[in-house]
Amino acid sequence: MASQTLHLSWHNPVKISWGCGAFNALQFNQPLVLIADRGALGGENEKFLRGLLEDHCKSIAWFEGGLASVEKAKELCDCLWPVLDQYPDCLVLAVGGGSTLDLAKAVRFRLPSEISAEQVWRTNQLPDSFHRHPLWLIPSTAGTGSEVTPWATLWDTLAPQPQKLSWSPTNGFAERAIIDPDLSRSCPLSLSRDCALDSLAHALESLWNINRTPITEALAIEAACTVIAQLPALLHCDENYEAQTELARASLLAGLAMSQTRTALAHALSYQLTLDENLPHGHAVAVWLPMVWDIAIKSSTDCQKSLSQIFENSSDFGVTEIHQWICAVGIEPRELRTTDAGRHQLINELSSARGRNFLGTYL
Repeated sequence: MASQTLHLSWHNPVKISWGCGAFNALQFNQPLVLIADRGALGGENEKFLRGLLEDHCKSIAWFEGGLASVEKAKELCDCLWPVLDQYPDCLVLAVGGGSTLDLAKAVRFRLPSEISAEQVWRTNQLPDSFHRHPLWLIPSTAGTGSEVTPWATLWDTLAPQPQKLSWSPTNGFAERAIIDPDLSRSCPLSLSRDCALDSLAHALESLWNINRTPITEALAIEAACTVIAQLPALLHCDENYEAQTELARASLLAGLAMSQTRTALAHALSYQLTLDENLPHGHAVAVWLPMVWDIAIKSSTDCQKSLSQIFENSSDFGVTEIHQWICAVGIEPRELRTTDAGRHQLINELSSARGRNFLGTYL
């Protein structure tokens, strides 16, 4: 029998600079505006960045933390778009966690004054007229993956029914991503844990995904194995620099996999938890990982093969191990299949945009 030809597609144009010290090696030769989380940046890094930017920086907008909301995005646009209008080649530079980077992805598409930005984000449709500014993203946490994906999460918290929006413009990738593990060293341990759980979720969601390829599978397995091994080591000693560096590498690998597959069922289930219970995103998605893992392996032999590689000597393709591991890092897994209401919730989320990426069907 003749072998079948495997056709793959891959598009990720982000130029990546990786490694300890990458932040300190930055150079600029054009006007820019800076969006930064001052708390995430830290005093010394802020001082260094201000000195580095010198006359290039035309405006600085600080993000004080929280969700990347439509309201906050509009506030940043109102502040920075007049400056960007004066400098058509102006760079948008963002330093911070995932919310900061996502807000910058909204700001970089400058719209005419007569266009409602909120409506554009809610409908996920760019008008005919807009100006796309170059974008450089520098994550200060190890988990988001936003620096290498083309979309952004914006939370419409003021809508009659608060919801999560996925801002996915054409050509939404940044021009550059600078990933320096040193920037995440000052993160509180709880934040580092939740970010690492987000990385793990990105990796696993890329495996139980209808858009998976051998390339994304390899990236995702490596990322998942790294988080499984290194997060407990970091929780045991929060000054474990090797673990911090490895978790930053896992975040990048998982982000690259996710940039091709998007997320799936566990993320679909997590969004309402974030809105209803104010759970950090990494926590909200991690509670569903053991359940979704179990559904995936019962639905797909490909998932069985992939997930069996994450825990050595697993007798049930890792279901028991992932449940025990999630509990060991301080998260209580949740289950929906034991009640009619829970099963109804699962069925509803399987029909959502993220749920439709999930390759599992067995409930």
